[in-house]
Amino acid sequence: MNNLLPHNINDLEYKYIFSNKSIFLRFLKRLDEIGVFKNLTEDQLERIDKSYVLPDFSEQESDILYKVNLKEKEIIFYILFEHQSTVDHSMSIRLLFYITDIYRDYVKDFDKGEIRKKGFTLPAVVPIVFYDGEDRWTATRRLREKILGFEEFGNCVIDFEYILIDLNQAESILQVKDILSLILKLNRIKRYEELERLFLELREYLWGAEEKEIEVLKVCLPVALRELEEIEVEAAKRAIDETVRGGEKAMPLFQNLRKIREELIFEGLQQGIQQGIQQGIEQGIRQGFEQSKIETAERMILKGYKDEEIAEITGLSFEKIKELRAKHRN
Repeated sequence: MNNLLPHNINDLEYKYIFSNKSIFLRFLKRLDEIGVFKNLTEDQLERIDKSYVLPDFSEQESDILYKVNLKEKEIIFYILFEHQSTVDHSMSIRLLFYITDIYRDYVKDFDKGEIRKKGFTLPAVVPIVFYDGEDRWTATRRLREKILGFEEFGNCVIDFEYILIDLNQAESILQVKDILSLILKLNRIKRYEELERLFLELREYLWGAEEKEIEVLKVCLPVALRELEEIEVEAAKRAIDETVRGGEKAMPLFQNLRKIREELIFEGLQQGIQQGIQQGIEQGIRQGFEQSKIETAERMILKGYKDEEIAEITGLSFEKIKELRAKHRN
């Protein structure tokens, strides 16, 4: 299990996943709230590479912003995508600030005279909150409900409602067997047995996936499977590689993840690089690897290599190399 990952690694992972336009498009097409999403194409999506850091929430910044141009209707709108792992009751307020900043940024390209004209309009901003936490999402989706006494003012108070995708209840997102569902399901894996069951149908999930989507999957794999051991993550990666390559070996390999895992354990024990399951094995490997570096350095000393060359090749410190030289002089 990888305990060295930063606390916000899940946010970074989803930002990376949904920055891939083809994967994000798969996601949008499964949302029923906005009809135009169904007919969008990848070339209509433009990722806005800009963060809107809020002064009131200095540790927060908007996750992903896409600009969409419906050329046939001359409509431009923005999709603001926000990922949450915990329930945040300030979400509608945060989104208001993001949307305001997006509009401020938008009007900078127009002079004041243009903005004052009757025909000037702002683009729509569609806020989407993607939630994968364990607790039920209880925060209000309506901005007006965060305004004190909103009932007294009717339609005179500002209001909007964001789209909430709660992964715990979003079966429509997960029911299609494709690369998006696979990545989202991998993020929910807690035990190796769950990974085995999911990989029994691996070929179906990877069918039709683009090469760049496969690369996103492989990059995210260690983070998605952070609850598992490193050797189990490596077994998953090899199973994916074998499935993508196809051929005669693909079918038994992707159907039997356990076999790959056992082969990896044997490989690691044989080569002395297995970083795996028991602390005693890990310690033995580290000691063996360190001893191997020392033996290599000693042979290089006897052959007349310089300290800089020995350090570069073995990774040993200059102090350690000097210590070995003194030992051989004696």
